[in-house]
Amino acid sequence: MREINEMQVFVEVVKRGTLSAAARHLGLATSVVSDRIAALERRFGVKLLARTTRQQSLTAAGRTYFEHCESILTSMADAEQAVLRHREEPSGVLRLTAPTPIGRRHIAPLVGRFVAVHSEIRVQLTLDDRFTDLVAEGFDIAIRGGRLSDSTLVGHELARTRRVVVASPAYVERHGMPESPADLRKHACVVYNSDGSLNVTWRFGKGDDTQVVRIESILASNNSELPIAWALNGLGVTQKSWWEVAGELRRGELVTLLDAYEPEEIPFVALHHAQSTQSKKIRIFIEYLVAALRATPLHE
Repeated sequence: MREINEMQVFVEVVKRGTLSAAARHLGLATSVVSDRIAALERRFGVKLLARTTRQQSLTAAGRTYFEHCESILTSMADAEQAVLRHREEPSGVLRLTAPTPIGRRHIAPLVGRFVAVHSEIRVQLTLDDRFTDLVAEGFDIAIRGGRLSDSTLVGHELARTRRVVVASPAYVERHGMPESPADLRKHACVVYNSDGSLNVTWRFGKGDDTQVVRIESILASNNSELPIAWALNGLGVTQKSWWEVAGELRRGELVTLLDAYEPEEIPFVALHHAQSTQSKKIRIFIEYLVAALRATPLHE
């Protein structure tokens, strides 16, 4: 470091024209600057500066040394900036998991736009309807519907979505409309369950009027999109997020049931491990998702 400091002092003396001007710029005493130039000249055994009472000029050796010093100091500054850019611009692989419907329709397009802007980040997106273990499976972020239950994870709400019960007009014509959630026990239900089991619980109502109904389905899948296909084929009733069936409802291919008992909206959250809070690539990706999904509500 001593040699670098001496180079910096020497370059400033040459650029500023006098020892005193260089001293003021560097925040040093003029005597300190003078001593460092003298130490350089003693070490090299040659004069670097030709000084008179009115001016100073470079000797031939001084000019050679000055040119090399400038080159070295410029390279050092460039190296520091290159390292700082790595700190300022996040990079690396971001591993993300999301449920199939929201992942395919909403998250995948946003991921594409994100990497177009942040070219140093690569995203590995896994669409999976099961609840993954972030730590065990090496994911950085998981997108999930519902409330945070794991205290070791940090959640960021992305959006809220309505839940509706739907069936095809043909099914309703054959079996009629259920008048209350309890009537669903008399109806064929087709359901999503992460473990594929036939029995699930559906929630209805809000606040003090919340009801939980145990559904014994005739068809179940661990793929969250299959119940919509079954409902479209008139096989039964299913409960889905509004945005998953909005197109089918607009086209009249499905109709809503039990509207008076519509449950509270559920949040979609981005989860990451508490230990990764300081990760810049995770932070800017979540900030990006929050802003983008606020502009594209899931409740409509």
